[in-house]
Amino acid sequence: MRFDAKQLAKLALIFFGLLFIVCLLLGRRQARQEPLETEGEKITSEDVGILLDALGVSFSMDQSAMEEQPQKERETAGEEDAVYFTYGQYEALCRQVGTEEWQLPDYHDRYRPEQPFLKEDWYEAFPVFLAYLDTESAIWETTVFVLKVDREERQAYTENGAMQGAYRYCSTAFTENELQEMKVYVKDDTLLTIVEVLPEDHYLGSVWVMEKTDGRLDCFYHRTAFQASVREGENVQLPEREQVADLTFRDGRIVKAQERREKVHGRLLRASAKELEIEGHGIFPLSEQMEVYRLYGSLETLERADLRVGCADTDYVVEKGEIVACLVSEAAGADQIRVLLKNTATGGNYHDTVGVRADGEESRLHMDEMTVGERRVYQSANLTDKVSVEMEESTRADHDYRGAIECLRMEQGIVVINELPLEEYLYAVVPSEMPASYPEEALKAQAVCARTFAYRYILRAGLPEFGAHVDDSTAYQVYHNIEENVSSTTAVRETDGMLLAYQGEAAGNYYYSTSCGAGTDVISWQGGNGEPVPYLQGGRVSALWQESAASGGFDAEALRDEGLFRQFITQVHEEDLEKNEPWYRWTYRVETFDDGAFCDRLRERQERAPSCVLTKAQGDYYVSEPIKKLGKIKSVEISKRGAGGIAQELTIVAQKGTVKVLSEYNIRYVLCDGKSPVTKQDGKETVPGQLLPSGFFVLDPVFETGNQGETVVGYTLCGGGFGHGVGMSQNGAKALGENGASYDQILRQFYPGCELTDSETLLEQ
Repeated sequence: MRFDAKQLAKLALIFFGLLFIVCLLLGRRQARQEPLETEGEKITSEDVGILLDALGVSFSMDQSAMEEQPQKERETAGEEDAVYFTYGQYEALCRQVGTEEWQLPDYHDRYRPEQPFLKEDWYEAFPVFLAYLDTESAIWETTVFVLKVDREERQAYTENGAMQGAYRYCSTAFTENELQEMKVYVKDDTLLTIVEVLPEDHYLGSVWVMEKTDGRLDCFYHRTAFQASVREGENVQLPEREQVADLTFRDGRIVKAQERREKVHGRLLRASAKELEIEGHGIFPLSEQMEVYRLYGSLETLERADLRVGCADTDYVVEKGEIVACLVSEAAGADQIRVLLKNTATGGNYHDTVGVRADGEESRLHMDEMTVGERRVYQSANLTDKVSVEMEESTRADHDYRGAIECLRMEQGIVVINELPLEEYLYAVVPSEMPASYPEEALKAQAVCARTFAYRYILRAGLPEFGAHVDDSTAYQVYHNIEENVSSTTAVRETDGMLLAYQGEAAGNYYYSTSCGAGTDVISWQGGNGEPVPYLQGGRVSALWQESAASGGFDAEALRDEGLFRQFITQVHEEDLEKNEPWYRWTYRVETFDDGAFCDRLRERQERAPSCVLTKAQGDYYVSEPIKKLGKIKSVEISKRGAGGIAQELTIVAQKGTVKVLSEYNIRYVLCDGKSPVTKQDGKETVPGQLLPSGFFVLDPVFETGNQGETVVGYTLCGGGFGHGVGMSQNGAKALGENGASYDQILRQFYPGCELTDSETLLEQ
C-alpha cells in the first residue's frame, strides 16, 4: 500500500499526538510518585496526639512510617529527637474518623506517605475535625503571651488574651517559646498546642524591674516573676533596678526599654475607674495599662480596688500626665475611716446645701457657690470637740461629728465625708445597731463585729469614687442614727482594736436582728449559686446550738425540706434563744392580690438583679429577659429552700408565662405589697416598707375559681425572724449575754472557726 503526502502527514500528526498524551500521563504518574519536597515547620506526633486526646479520638501512631523518615528530616527538640506526624498517618486518620461529607483537605500530590506533615497543613485540616468531633466547643483558639514556663510543674504563665495567670500546658513546644506571643489551642484551663508563634513585637507596659545584671533583667508583672535579656546585636539601654519600665520583645528578647521615673506622693483622696485624686497634686487620669505593685512584704500585683483611700502609702508613677503605675511601699495603718453622709431627704449621695459649724464659726455652703472639684475641710482645733453638720431634712439624732468634715463639690452636688478614727466611729455605730440597754457582753460582741466589718472596707473602700470607705446607711452600718451612749462606748473601749479573723484575714462577720430559731448561709444571697464560707454555714440558734438530735431533728440542712420546715416555723421551741422576742414569729396576710402591682415588683427586681429573676423559655429552662404582661397568677410557691429553711427560689405560674425569683432578698421584695401589715407574735402590727421581715416563712396562696379558671387572689405567710439570717443574731447574742456568756463565747457560737486578733497582726500577715 502506498501513501500519498497528505496521508503521511495525517499519520505523523496522529503519532505525535499519541506520543504527547503518553508523555503527559507518564509525567503525571512520575509527579505522583515523586512529589515536590515540602519546606516549612513540621507537626510533631506529640502535638497531634495531644489534640486527638482532647477530642477523645483513639488513634495509634504507626511507627513504621517514622522509621523510613530520612534522618535529615528528624530535627532536635530539647534533649530528644523530634518525632513527626507523617502524611501517611494523616491519611489513615482521615479514613478512621472522617467521611466524604467532611471534605477534609487532600494533599496526596504534595507528599509521599512517609514524609513529615507540615504544621500549616495540619492546622488547615484540624478545624474540620473540630467542627464534627467537638460538638460542645470545648476546644478553642486564643492568643497568649507567655512570660515564663515552669517545666517541673508544667505550667505556663501568660499575661494577655482570654487567659491570664498560671495554666497547665501539654506540648513541650511551650518550653521553647518564652516571652513570645502565640496562637494556641485550649481546652478548659489547659494550653494544648501552639498553632503559630506570631512575628510581631510585643509590648509590656509598667513592668516592675527588680534587678539588673549583665544585660539581663529580673522582672515582675501580673503576679509573675520572670527573667528577660537583650536581643543579640541590639543596643538597648536597660532600666535600673527597682524602677518601672516599658519593655518591647521580639523573638523572646528585649529590643526596647523605657524607664519611667517621674513620681508623685500624697494621700489618696478619691479613686474612680478613670482617675485618682491625690492630696497636694490634684486629679490624674489612669493609663489603661496601669499596674499596682505591693513592694513591702512579699512582692505582689494588686487590684486597683486595693488602693487605700485616705492613706499616703503609695508612690504614683506618672507619664505624660497619666498614672501608669502605683507602688504601694508600706503597710499603712487601718485606724482612720471615711464615711459618706447621705442625704436623708432624698436617700442619695449629694446635697444642695450644707451647714457646718466648727469652733464657733458657721459656714453655709451651696452647690452653686462652689466650683466642681473644690474641697473644703472643717475640723475643730481640739481633738475632743466636734463639728456640727446641718443637712436637708436630716433625721439624725445627733448632728455633732467627731473628726473632720470634708465637703467636695462634684457635678451632681456636694458630697459630705466624715473622716475620723475607727474607734470613735464605732462610738456612734454600736448604739445605732444594738440597743445600749443590752447586756455588756452582747455589746462587746457587737463592737467587735462592727469594727471587723468597717476594717474590711478600710482595706478596700466600698465607695472609692467618692473618697469614702462606707456610707452611714444600712447598706453598710447605721451611723449617727442614735446618740452615743456610755454603755456602748465602754464596750468599744474594752474591746479596743479587737477583730474577728479567719485563717489570717478579717472575717466577713454579718449580723442581723432576730432569728426564727435557725440561721442560714451566705449562699442564700446568691440564689444558691455562691461559694460557701466555712464560718457562715447556718445552724440552729438555740441553747442546744447545733445539737439537732436534742432539738427534734430541726438542724439547718434538714430544714431545707418543705414539710419539716413548715412543722418547725409554725411552732414555738422552748430551747430557742429568742422565743420571747416579738419578731420570733409573725404572720403576713395579703387579703386582696393585685396582679398588676405584683408584676411591676417583678419587673423592678428583674431590672436591678437580672440574673435572679428568670422567665421560662420554650423547653424546661429559664432565661433572663424583660418581663412582659403575665396576666392572672395561677400559682405561687416556694420551690426551693436553703440552709435553715430560708426561701431560696420562688416560682410564679401565670396565664402568659412562668417566672422564677432567686435569693431571699428578691423574694422578700416581690411578696411585700407595701400595704398589708405584719402581725408579730406579741399581737402588734407594722406595715413593712419594701421587704418582708425575713425569708424564713411558709406560703399559703388563696385561690378563687372564675372565668379564668383557678387564680391567686391572696396569700398568707407564717414566718419568723427579722433580717437576712446570716452570721450573728443580735437578739440571740442578747440572750446568750443574759445567760452569762462572754463576748468571745458569743462570737465563737455564731462564727465557728474564727478567732480574735488585732489589726496590726492582720496587717503583718
